Amino acid sequence: MASIINSISFKNFFNYYGDYDTTRYDFEEGVNIVVADNGAGKSKFFNAFLWLFYDTVLNSDDKRTYPVKDFAVKIISDRAKNETLIGDSVETGIKIEYSTGRYKFQIVKSFVATRIGEKLSDFDSWQITLNDVEVDKTDHVLPKYKPIYDAEEKHRVINQLILPTLRQYSFFQGEEVDKMIDFTKKSSIEDAVRTLTNISKYEDIAKIVQDISNKAYNDLNKQTKSTSDHNERLERAIELKKTLETQLAQEKEKLNIQKELYETAEQEKNDLEQNFANAEKRKELDDKISQKSRVLRGVKEDYDNFLEGINSRFFDGGFSWISLGFEQAVVDFKDKIKDFRQKRYEKRALLNATENPNDYFTILPSDSPDAVTLQQMIESEHCHVCNRPAEKGSDAHNYLLKLKNRPNEAESNKDFVKNDLEDFFGNLQINASPFLNKFEAIPQSVLRTREKELELKKRLDKLNSELKALKARRKDILIAGTESEGADNASDIINQYKGSIRRIEQASGRIERLQSNISELKTKITNTDKEITSLRPKDIPEGYTISYEISQDLVEATNKAQDRVFDKMVSLLESHANEHFESLIKYNDIKGGVLSFEKTPSGGISLDYIDELGNDVSGASEGFQRMKKFAVVMAIISANTSQYNYPLLADAPLSAFGKAFNKGFFEAIPDVFPQSIILVKDLYDKDLDGKLTDLGQKLLESSTIKTLYLNEVDEELPQIERTTKIERRK
Repeated sequence: MASIINSISFKNFFNYYGDYDTTRYDFEEGVNIVVADNGAGKSKFFNAFLWLFYDTVLNSDDKRTYPVKDFAVKIISDRAKNETLIGDSVETGIKIEYSTGRYKFQIVKSFVATRIGEKLSDFDSWQITLNDVEVDKTDHVLPKYKPIYDAEEKHRVINQLILPTLRQYSFFQGEEVDKMIDFTKKSSIEDAVRTLTNISKYEDIAKIVQDISNKAYNDLNKQTKSTSDHNERLERAIELKKTLETQLAQEKEKLNIQKELYETAEQEKNDLEQNFANAEKRKELDDKISQKSRVLRGVKEDYDNFLEGINSRFFDGGFSWISLGFEQAVVDFKDKIKDFRQKRYEKRALLNATENPNDYFTILPSDSPDAVTLQQMIESEHCHVCNRPAEKGSDAHNYLLKLKNRPNEAESNKDFVKNDLEDFFGNLQINASPFLNKFEAIPQSVLRTREKELELKKRLDKLNSELKALKARRKDILIAGTESEGADNASDIINQYKGSIRRIEQASGRIERLQSNISELKTKITNTDKEITSLRPKDIPEGYTISYEISQDLVEATNKAQDRVFDKMVSLLESHANEHFESLIKYNDIKGGVLSFEKTPSGGISLDYIDELGNDVSGASEGFQRMKKFAVVMAIISANTSQYNYPLLADAPLSAFGKAFNKGFFEAIPDVFPQSIILVKDLYDKDLDGKLTDLGQKLLESSTIKTLYLNEVDEELPQIERTTKIERRK
């Protein structure tokens, strides 16, 4: 009958604060889900079974396992530790109930910690006492638990939950799916086949009959030497056979070395396969980032130079921005310079007239002639005032000329003020003249400059945004086992991947040559053996010859039987794996192909997904690769028996699958496992009212899902007050 976990509860176990009855999960046959975000108890739940099976727990910080006795202080709930006074004790434990057919078992593992120091998390502040494991048994007829005291019986009950040989298929964290079977190693495939079949018996038989064959051959040779005269040809043939067998052993040893090299290179290739795809994408993005960065630097330099050049446009006559807004100032200046010059002329005339009044003023009689009359008098050479002639050249004529021209002959080259601003204003007009004709063009020039600035800024922002997006895409493409963000990291992985392929090709060629040499040596040994048989004396008892020939036939038969069982089991695995894979991917668009198991030159298995023409179907994502492995795990289980009797306990197996894979996963696992308990964060969304994703809500409503729990931790509380809240949604 199948082992079904009925419940698991905790007592002050990590974030599970409180007694067993307040931190309890009840499960049913079928699919059970525990949904929780990081830090909400998934790994702690998984640790309970690590403690149950192996007396260890996993440290989520460094991903290493530690013995419970060495890690006990960290296992105790921080809140429980904080509430424990010096001298007092606190108990931490797990309680698991499971049933198998008629019987039900309850297992309790616990320890007591006594506080002896002030420092809460210091190992020296606590004294740890591990309690003996408690195992109780009851049946459904008389449901009253009775303790089991025998240590071996307790151990048997714990192992009965999931057999140690099958735990790798039933108890794992997500990334461990990749490690369950190493298809590149023949030994790994043989281990899986050995788990499923009685092939180990064939191996034992092959070893026995080989020993029998060697003994029969030695006995035959001894009998030959003791019952025959010296036969040089026979001795040479026997020595030749020994030499050939030595060469054969050497070639087989070389072949094993090359197979190991092939396996190592194949393993490296497979390890790098996902990373190679990611590394190529990262390398491609690195090239784009480098090119985009160069363009960005050029545009930024243009933008900076453009901004620096804006200041010069204020004083550059070609732009004359500084004169913007000074249009009225020009009019004001013209008016003021006109007033200035008028007053200047007036002051100069007043100064000259004051110093030389006779040059500017002539005392004339009343009704003295005006300038027109004087001009007539000069032209007629006759003075109309005194009515006398004024002939040209005479003193009278010259006086009339002097009287007419008297304002123009005055000298006015003497400075009349201390600071003459004539040159200052004149230079100002000259220097400002390039700016005066730019008034109408300045607004348009400023607008064009602003438009160009915005254009450069927009281009700069766009390049920055594109570069940021490229870097974000690059960062999202994870490369397992690496921390560097440099471009060389991706290049190294690409080179390593290509190098592993070259080594595979080299090893494959050498394996082919060595296998050819081995085949030739076997043929030579067979022919030499026939020659030896023909040269043996006729008086050797027939039983020795028959014994040797039969043992040789048995060796060949057992080797062929062993290969036949192995090939048949691999074929069966391939068939079952395809059935499960179809169920797992039925909601994905990765269709049109089948899983193919092909023997590699090293004797391992190449697991490929090919179409009807034998071409590889693309799908190098981590989720796709892990789903292939999980399909094979399910095949190992289903090919072994018509009914698997152990539950599946998986922590975060869906992290790399994606929504469609997840849906197929939950529908496919009931076909193999009688019960499954899946710890998952991918269905959690704290921003939604129900805290479940769309797929989580659909699974909640699905009849396939028997129970669904939601774990939450109040992250706003300090660690010493933080607890895990368990809510059963179904």
